[in-house]
Formats: sequence, structure tokens, C-alpha cells
Amino acid sequence: MPLSLRQADPEDATEVARIIREVSAGVADFLLHRVSLAVSVNRLLASLVMEPGNPFSYENALLLEQGGRIAGLLLAYPWGLHGYPDILRKLVAHKRLDMLDGMLRVADPHSLYINTLWVNEPLRGTGTAGDLLECAALMAREDGLSRISLHVWNDNVRAMRFYLRSGFTATRHYDVPRYRQLQHDGGFSHMTLALPPETAPPQDARS
Repeated sequence: MPLSLRQADPEDATEVARIIREVSAGVADFLLHRVSLAVSVNRLLASLVMEPGNPFSYENALLLEQGGRIAGLLLAYPWGLHGYPDILRKLVAHKRLDMLDGMLRVADPHSLYINTLWVNEPLRGTGTAGDLLECAALMAREDGLSRISLHVWNDNVRAMRFYLRSGFTATRHYDVPRYRQLQHDGGFSHMTLALPPETAPPQDARS
């Protein structure tokens, strides 16, 4: 069944929030659990996705669809947007934010920051993640950015292997104390991919 790519819209907020929460591997729950007795973690994330002007907004999300269902997600934005949304500053204890400061606030200058890259299980290992990474490279170049950056948990062997194979290098390591809500242990790394310069088309192709 063919795949199609489209920009997310506010109606996708619930599903996009579910994927962000899944990919965060416990980070969303660590930060947002019990910040509101009336609103669930999924609803808090969905409200961020629906709201323009913040890193998690639908404006920054591309969706792969297959058979009318979401099969892949790329949430990415220029490095200058990476930081704490206002809701985190207001609702989350500073101690928890500080523990994950490197992940929540640090991005390589002049890079497109990938917050979430997700592919549905049946498509993993088919090159689909690489296709989304190519989309990120195109987005970076359109914004005049020369690099892509992201964070990955050090014990997430599959993701780490994928990014290293794709040309990323680890530039900084962050230690994180063990917490039961966090699904990974051993800290995380900031990784960067320098994009090759675009080559001009041959002279006869421009004429």
C-alpha cells in the first residue's frame, strides 16, 4: 500500500500527542505526570500540538500516511525554537526541568532540530526512517540550515545504530539519574549531522 506525506493539522493533535508520548520513552510522563489532576498527559500534549507557535505545534509536524492511518511522524524545527514551552515553565518543577535541560533546551546552532522521528512497527527496517531523515534534510536546507541535531538515549541501541549509520556524530553526553518513569538508563547524547553542501546543477541544465 503506497505511502503519502502531508503536513499535520490541528485535527491530528490527539494522534500526534500519542506518538510523541510513546517516543519520549517516559520523558513526557516524568515531566507532566500529576501536574494537573483534571487533565491527562495525553491531553496536555495534545493542547501543545494544537497551539501554533511552540516547538510541539502541528505546524512543525509532517505525517506519513498509509491506508488513511499515520505510519510515520517527523516533528522538527529550526534550532532557535528549541526550548521549554510556557506550559512546562508554569506547571513542571524546576528540578525536573533541570535534570533534562540538555534534552529540552540544547540544540546545535544553525541546525534543524529533530524532536520526534517515528515509524510504525511494520515499516521499521524498510528504509522509511531514512526517507523521513531525507525530508528533514530538505527542511533544513529550505531554512538555510547546514546541520541536523537531535538527542538519543545511549541505551537505545537501535536508534543509536541508525543515526550513526546515517552519519550523525555524538557531540555531548548527559548523565541522568535513574527514575522509574524513564524507560532508558545511562543518560543521552546530543548528536549532529553536517549536511553536505548543495551542488549547483550543470550549466546546460540551467540554460
